[in-house]
Amino acid sequence: MEYSKHKFDWFGFIVGLFSVYVGYLVVKNPLTSLSTITVFLGIFAILRGIYQLWFGSQLNKYMGTGSGVAIFSAIISILVGILLIANLKVGIVVTIYIFAIWFLIDAIFQILTARLYSFFGRGYYWLIIILACLSLLFAIILLFNPVLAGGFIIFMLAFFFIATGIAEIIEAF
Repeated sequence: MEYSKHKFDWFGFIVGLFSVYVGYLVVKNPLTSLSTITVFLGIFAILRGIYQLWFGSQLNKYMGTGSGVAIFSAIISILVGILLIANLKVGIVVTIYIFAIWFLIDAIFQILTARLYSFFGRGYYWLIIILACLSLLFAIILLFNPVLAGGFIIFMLAFFFIATGIAEIIEAF
């Protein structure tokens, strides 16, 4: 049986190094990183609002139905996006609370849907319940401690870049 030689993946290696470096920069410059996340979130909100305006016009054009909800939602999205970008200090605080509320909603969803996983066994069900309750507790802590929430967001972002970078470097060999 003949094995093919694996060629070194320079592109994956370079992407991996870059990803590790970005992770390092996130840790080294946490406030700048939060500002960047906030700007990206603002741009996303504006683009989503523009899409919602287009979608609302298509609903009206092809279905003849009013698109008031879509237009209202679009205007809110665009205004939130502008707020996030125009006032970065407020935008960072809003971003931190968005993540905290997101984690809170996700934890509540996990608790409410845990019974669906009971077919894997009672132990798995209780594991989901315990982890969901810990997530709920963590989300509540984040809601009432924005500094911790901001640090957590930075930690997760840095962890993502560094872990992804290391994986890319390993896969390159």
